[in-house]
Amino acid sequence: MSIKNELYMIMEEYGYTLLYLTISLLSFIFIDNDSTIELILKLLSILSLTFMYLNKTRIINYYYLLVLLFSMASDAFLIFSEDFLFIGSLPLIANRFLYIIIASKAIIQTKLKFLIFYLFLSLLVFIVIYTILKPYIQEIVEIFIVMGLSSVVMVLFSYINYLNKMNRRNKLYFIGLFLLVFADILMTFNNFIDYDIMYVFSYTFIYYIARYLICDSMIINLKKSTKG
Repeated sequence: MSIKNELYMIMEEYGYTLLYLTISLLSFIFIDNDSTIELILKLLSILSLTFMYLNKTRIINYYYLLVLLFSMASDAFLIFSEDFLFIGSLPLIANRFLYIIIASKAIIQTKLKFLIFYLFLSLLVFIVIYTILKPYIQEIVEIFIVMGLSSVVMVLFSYINYLNKMNRRNKLYFIGLFLLVFADILMTFNNFIDYDIMYVFSYTFIYYIARYLICDSMIINLKKSTKG
């Protein structure tokens, strides 16, 4: 095989991944500097993920495509969070329910008593976080509760799926969703309690990693399902 053909195969396999990483890293230059360019780069990063997903899978999961679409909408609004905080939160909430649908096998494959047990533990964690943050988030308390409860179920289902079948696909999906929730909490802390530009860099980086892991998990899932 010629070097030209090898390079072509590498670009076909990893081209969109490299594009996603490049755009994501480039966006850090414009954080808190130029919101318009930052927004364009964030949207391009999600587009590159979309192309990577469509390029590598044979069967399309339309719930996941909706996740990518809503992610673009939330980024577009939340980059101007002071004016569009409520509207920008709606696509994020919608994504939580889409992630729950994708991980809904946990309901079928797990005994009810275990579901209740894990749900109880997850709700305890949410109550602790809510109690700590409540004095600072009065203006978004309803959004926080809906986001928090849906995130609890989302992460819980992905975790139970991983326990039921400890494969790479379920592990990446669980880690990706867990990182999303962690980034949400960090962003809330930064916006309403103690603003620091390093927090912005941190949760933005975590979002990029989480989105990539989730996309990778979806590709593995679909590829394996076509072989059965």
